[in-house]
Amino acid sequence: MPDNIRDRLVAHLTDPDEFWGEYVIPSVARNDPHFDPKTMWRGPVWVNINYFFIEALRQVGEYALACTLLEKTLDLVMSQPSIYEYYNSQTGEPPVTVADIFGWTAAVFIDLAIQASHEGETEIPERPFTTE
Repeated sequence: MPDNIRDRLVAHLTDPDEFWGEYVIPSVARNDPHFDPKTMWRGPVWVNINYFFIEALRQVGEYALACTLLEKTLDLVMSQPSIYEYYNSQTGEPPVTVADIFGWTAAVFIDLAIQASHEGETEIPERPFTTE
């Protein structure tokens, strides 16, 4: 990805008026007229989407930002009594209609927790579960 495009995307991602904040990444920019942190795909945080962004940020060399997003994602999930499908991007709480004990959130949480446990090592394995 060309540097100028990467830099513009990162600027949008880290802008608190758009996508950054205490609970990240909302599925719709906070300043979008359709933003609604309680309505599915209109502004909540989805852990599986964060997972893709963490990987993408690493691929474009934004390692510190990827690490911050990983930590924020783990903190969000651990702040609740269960593992939910998605979370309110303003409060971190699960909306009333959200499913709990949700599979992909649990799977992503496990993988991110394993990645976080490797922090401080020279190299974080890309795939913690290998058959080698």
